[in-house]
Order: sequence, then structure tokens, then C-alpha cells
Amino acid sequence: MKLFFAALALLFGLHSSTPPVFAEDLVVSRAVLEDKAGTLTIADAARSTFKPVGPTLSRGFTNSVYWLRLRVRAPAKESEVDLFIRQPFLNEIRLYEADAGPPSNWKTRVTGNHYAFSERDRARSSLGFVVNVTSPEATYYLRLKTRSTLQMSVEALHPDEAEHKSHQFDLLEVFFVTSMLLLLLWAIHSYLLDRLPVVGLFAIHQAVYTLYGIAITGYLAPLLPAGFPQLADLSTAVSYCAVSFTTLLFCRTLFTPYQPPPLLMRGLNLFLLVFPFQLAAMAFGYTTFAVILNAVLIRVSWWYFVVMTFTLRKEHSPSRRLLQLFFVAITIIFTLFWLSSHSSPLGPINNMGRQILIANGLIIGGLFAMILNSRLRSLQQEAQQSALDLLVAQKTLELERTLKEKAEIQARTDYLTGLHNRRHFIEQAEHELARAVRYHRPLSLLMIDIDHFKSINDTWGHSTGDAVLRKVSLLIRNTLRKVDIMGRMGGEEFAAVLVEIDVEQAMQVAQRLCTTVAETSFARWISWVVWVEKSSPQFWLKSTWSKPCRWRKVSARRSRKPA
Repeated sequence: MKLFFAALALLFGLHSSTPPVFAEDLVVSRAVLEDKAGTLTIADAARSTFKPVGPTLSRGFTNSVYWLRLRVRAPAKESEVDLFIRQPFLNEIRLYEADAGPPSNWKTRVTGNHYAFSERDRARSSLGFVVNVTSPEATYYLRLKTRSTLQMSVEALHPDEAEHKSHQFDLLEVFFVTSMLLLLLWAIHSYLLDRLPVVGLFAIHQAVYTLYGIAITGYLAPLLPAGFPQLADLSTAVSYCAVSFTTLLFCRTLFTPYQPPPLLMRGLNLFLLVFPFQLAAMAFGYTTFAVILNAVLIRVSWWYFVVMTFTLRKEHSPSRRLLQLFFVAITIIFTLFWLSSHSSPLGPINNMGRQILIANGLIIGGLFAMILNSRLRSLQQEAQQSALDLLVAQKTLELERTLKEKAEIQARTDYLTGLHNRRHFIEQAEHELARAVRYHRPLSLLMIDIDHFKSINDTWGHSTGDAVLRKVSLLIRNTLRKVDIMGRMGGEEFAAVLVEIDVEQAMQVAQRLCTTVAETSFARWISWVVWVEKSSPQFWLKSTWSKPCRWRKVSARRSRKPA
């Protein structure tokens, strides 16, 4: 959104820096003649009585043919004059100018959006003709026939002035298209990130409104194939109807989370059915009827939106109050625009009309984008909070799982030696015994007891005895295999189940274990434990690390060697 507003400000500055066009209109007088039957020829029109008319001929939708008589004076320099005609959506405008020969002869040329762009006198989006005024004044006739709204203004300008005005229209169009495309790119980017249907519908609405703005201002005509020039007129009508259809779709999706009354939602669904009906009407040649119907639909639907905003029953992001302010403001702006251009549902497409078109597109697009941005920010905050809650839940679950696993291990393990406790050892031994019986495999059981262990506790204390038990359990674990089952049965008694080991092999294992324990010097190791556990001034430790330790006690107790 920041990028959009920055680009908008830059484009507005570039447009504002362009000096306004104050072109000198060379038209001396304008007069109009209505041909209801459409049968008058140029000779008949030249003999008929015309009525004076202002700079703009506006009759709305009509089946009549109108003749416009122009008296044009010659420019101060050269003789070439551009008859600068607006609007670009007019179907057929035929120019009649007197031939240099007999007075009854007339030269004729034609332009309009029903004719190929390459055949126009002026290769511009605006319609017009290039004439040469050699005498002080010259008279020209324009015959206008269109199915669209009849709204035409004609100026006679010097070619440089006409080019300058066309350039100003081009800048307005660039400003409009760039601004709308920025909003469109933002909507597409947001939709790809969050996949919200309302954002996708907003992107479609922006694309349709941009196409409508390009078509109605005449900039789509150069892009159409030369063999189908009437596509310009059809694309303008279709895009005009599609704008209201996409607006209805967007607003219906926007209002749904607020829980509007079901009756009003059904009314929106009925409005949506108008678009297929309009397409069918245009397919059968009733384009004028479809455009008029769409103009009425737009006026009714926006006031319908205002009513809906005041009937929403649930609070959501953005707030209901913000929606009410937005739709009331935009509806009032549109109403003022419609009142200023009451003669044409499409609105005037002169310089002011183009600015109104741009303002409408930017106002509705910008405000819709602000609403969606508010909703997206709210959803992002909810998503971040949900992610944080999920992370906390995962950490708690992992901690609980770790504690559970630790408790299970402690329930199976002897706390002192780390071997299986008595209960778990018996369970594992029974399981291996059942397997050995089932598959007729050998199995051996070793019962291990430490001799004279009581004397160690009496001499060195129970802490030293615990250290001896840990050392012996470590020797047992290192001597036996990993597949064997080892456990402490209680006190200084241990047991081991030798898997897949017969009696003779078990005797060898037992002998190896006894030899390992017998050859292990416990003196140095026990002296260190005793020094840590009983480091009081009454005891002195003398240890030689290269030899077995010997003890000397400075007290009444006799010196003893560790067993």
C-alpha cells in the first residue's frame, strides 16, 4: 500500500506539472438538425433549417440521426484545421465538405468506433477530421448516428493545439492505468499470499474497471484487429456491465462475515442475475437496452449497499461503522457525478469526464483496498497469535512427552545402576523364555552376586558401596552383549538372560565376567570416591596413580585395604 500511494503521488505530480491547454476554438457557429427517420441526404440537410446549439450536443439514447452544421474560420497561420471530436464511443460520424467544383458536389469521410482505427484521419484515441480552410470561413456538416448515448462536442483547433490536447489526454490515461494496475498487482500479491476470495474478487474488479476505462476513452481501438472494428463498441458495453457485476460479487463476499439479513442477501443474488441477461441482450443486438439497464442497476445497487451496511448484525474487521462511512461517502460522490452527467449513463468523456472516471476508479479501488488491507492485517495478527499458541502447545506437548518417557524409563530402570529393575527384568525374561520355547532356541540365565559386599559398606560406608555397585554393573554391561537382558534383582544381586546362548557358552561368559571383575583394581577408584564423600580433616588420602592405592587412616580405626 505504501508503494501504491508513493507511485500515485509521483504520477499526480507529473500530471500536475503539465500546463493546461487553452486551445483557440475556430468554430464560429454551431447548429443542429434532427432527422428522426434518418432519410435526409446532404442536399436535403443543406436546404433545411438548423437550430443553434452550444459546444456540446447531448441527447442521450435516441434512434434519430442528427446533423451538425459548423462554420469554421481559417487559422492565423497555414490552413490546416483539426475537427477535434469527443466522445470516442460514438459509432458513426460522417463529414461533408463542399467540393472545389460545382456547389452541389460534396466530399465525404467517415469515422467512429465502428470503423477501423487505421482508416481514421487522426491516429489518436479521440475521433476527428483534418480539413483545410482556405477561405476566411468554411461550412462543414457532420452526420451523427450511434446506438450508444449521443453526446458529442466538436472543436476546430490548430494541429499543434489538437496534438497538445491529445497529449494531455494520454497523460491522464497513463495516470489512470498505472494507478489501477498498482492496485491490481497489490490485490494479486495479497491473494497469492492469503488466498482470500474477497481479495481475488477485488483483483477481478480492478482488472475489469481498468479495461472499461481503456475502452471508453478510445485507447482500446488501436489494439483491436482491423477486420473487426465493432469490437471496440462491444468491449465498451460488456466491460461497463461487467464493472457492476464484479462490484456486486465483491460486496456480497465482503458483507457475508457480518451476517446481513438473508432477505437482503437474496436481493443481491437477484442483482447478479442481471448480468447474464445483459449479455444475452447484447448477443441479440439490444446493446442499448443492456447499457441503460446497467445504468439503472448501478444507481440502485449503491444505495442498496448503503442500506445493507446499516443492517449488519455481527462485528468484523473492518468495523461496521467504517463500512457505513465508506459506502455512504462513495454513494454520495457517485450520485453527484450522475447528476452532473444525467444525460449519459456512461458520463462525459471530455477532459473533466476523464478526471471523474479516474477519480471514481481510484476512490472505489483505493477505499476497497484500504478495507481489505485492514482485514488482512487483522487476519495476519490472528494467524500470528494462532501460530504462537500452536508453538506453545507443541512445546508443552514435547515437554509432557519427554517427562512421560523419562517416567517410563525410571519405572523400568534401577535408579542406581541404570540396569533393568527387578519387575521389568522378569517381564523381559519371560518374554524371551516364551520365544525360546516356541522356536526351540537356547536360553541361559546368569545369577550374579558380589562376595563380601557387606564388609565394603561397613568399612567405607554405603556411598562407597553404591559406587562399587555402579562399577560392577558397568563391567557386566561391557562384558555382555547388547541383545542380552541385564537387571538388578536387589542389594548386590544381579541377573542376566543370555539370548541364543546354551549352557557351555553361558559357562564361558560367566567365567569371563568373573575374571574381568577379579582383575579390576577397585583401590584407586574407591579412594577417589571416599575422598569426595569423606573429605574431612580426620582422613588423609594417599594415592599413587601408577600403582594400586593404599590407605592410611589418621584415626583410631585400623588401616584397611579395599576388598
